[in-house]
Amino acid sequence: MVGVSTSATADLARTRYVVATDAAAVSSVEKEAFDLINKKRSDAGLEPLVWNEQLAALAREHSDDMAEFKYFSHKGTDGTMVDARADKLGIINWSAIGENIAFNRGYSDAASFAVSCWMESPGHRQNILDKRWNQSGIGAAILPDGTYYFTQVFLLRD
Repeated sequence: MVGVSTSATADLARTRYVVATDAAAVSSVEKEAFDLINKKRSDAGLEPLVWNEQLAALAREHSDDMAEFKYFSHKGTDGTMVDARADKLGIINWSAIGENIAFNRGYSDAASFAVSCWMESPGHRQNILDKRWNQSGIGAAILPDGTYYFTQVFLLRD
């Protein structure tokens, strides 16, 4: 059973779901997805993305938000998109930013399944194989029922 609590905001009461806090499991699935992304890039003759911990924190924050409130969207519960969320976290000096999101449940290798689905989607595949990206971070959130939320943020720094 998924743990549930209700949190009231000034204008809206939302049901919040408890996100698993096993940092080792979350870190492991993030690294696995990142390594798979760089393998896809290598297979396409592209340079690997460089892991950026600030971007991973940004991605984790969005995955946690989606998991806590059980929704799936590029727009956060606060109405922000990835560029505004990056600004809010003090991520500066970039000229382009992009984002892929995924969720799944019931797969023995959630990271591999997410990356496979991204590669089958033209827009997500384009982000993964876009040669202009040079930095990235992946954030995951895992619910007790085995639902995985993934966010990958891509960044171009001049």
